[in-house]
Amino acid sequence: MQSVTSKELKNRTGAVLARVRGGATIVVTNRGRRVAVISPANADSGKEEMRSREAWSEIEAALEATSPQHADWREAMRHTRGRS
Repeated sequence: MQSVTSKELKNRTGAVLARVRGGATIVVTNRGRRVAVISPANADSGKEEMRSREAWSEIEAALEATSPQHADWREAMRHTRGRS
């Protein structure tokens, strides 16, 4: 696994991303400590994001179709904790 410093990433972002596009996984370090890993996005990541959006759409539709007991999440938390 290749690594770059945060300064090198800042100064040579295009070159680092070209390596990632080529399939490399890059570890980013700051002051000698690992702070991030940059890896190529796979083809399935777009599908996963789409499934996430679809799931949220279904959740929002279900919420709109029902009458919630509480006005917002804060009120629900107060009720749950017995602080109504």
